[in-house]
Amino acid sequence: MSYKSETQKKNLAWFLPRPKKDHYKGGMPLYCEEWLLELAKDILGNPEPTMLNLFCGMNKFGFRIDIKPEVEPDLVCDAHSFASKVNSQYDVILADPPYSNQEAKDLYGTPKLNYSIWSKECIKVLAPKGLLIVFHKHIKPNPNPEIFTVVKRVFVGNRSNHLLRAAIFFQRK
Repeated sequence: MSYKSETQKKNLAWFLPRPKKDHYKGGMPLYCEEWLLELAKDILGNPEPTMLNLFCGMNKFGFRIDIKPEVEPDLVCDAHSFASKVNSQYDVILADPPYSNQEAKDLYGTPKLNYSIWSKECIKVLAPKGLLIVFHKHIKPNPNPEIFTVVKRVFVGNRSNHLLRAAIFFQRK
């Protein structure tokens, strides 16, 4: 495989400032949410996609879902069972889950996460050809290769000596 192969078009790297003005523990770097949404618009060719923001924290775009009422989401709900409480489909789902079960417990006081379960909930409300964007410190596997294809990987850095984050764009077939 050569350097100019098709796979190179899938990978991007961003270095963004940190932190956002809200200083929310575990929040995305400054501009990250906006840039991910702009990239999703470009991929979809849709300037105004509908968006669901799962594990929203202090993120500000789309229909916001979080288990913590203090972040004032549109829906207070566990990510493992949200689909039955949402009555529409979305073109983009941005999921920024806690990076470990220990972090879920310590930072957010929430139960252990099960990627298989909450990603299946996303499938239920994701429109055909829609994007599931998973922002994490690990490169998450395709939740269902029969349903999704990977269309983009964005590696996000924000400070020296800090772990990169990865935003994997899974497009529904």
